[in-house]
Amino acid sequence: MLPIHDNSSSVSREQVTEAYLKAIGLIDERVAPYLGKATTRVLVQSAAKRIKDTYPFLSCLVNRPYTDLIPSVIHEQLSGITAYELAQGLSALLDECFAGLRELTGDLIGPPLHEEVTHQLQHLQ
Repeated sequence: MLPIHDNSSSVSREQVTEAYLKAIGLIDERVAPYLGKATTRVLVQSAAKRIKDTYPFLSCLVNRPYTDLIPSVIHEQLSGITAYELAQGLSALLDECFAGLRELTGDLIGPPLHEEVTHQLQHLQ
């Protein structure tokens, strides 16, 4: 799902962060009617917990819902991370979210939503 292909990309960390937060918001919007509002927040927190050793900069998502994080705070916390590294971590986060969603719903919600999110993130290139 990673939309940035190399370190020479002209996409900024802010653009990456905003695009992935919108993607998570889209997941939240689509999942909430079936599983409740808290489900996506728990999916994101659980996913962040599973990958925080590989992407320690995402540990800010483990202890609080992504909806409580504002972009300016995220940008400050991620100041030493390149846009490419950030995109890799957030892509892994989304992959883990979809794995969790698959565990909860099988193929009911995940595949069409995965396609929609992937399409949305392609605009980041």
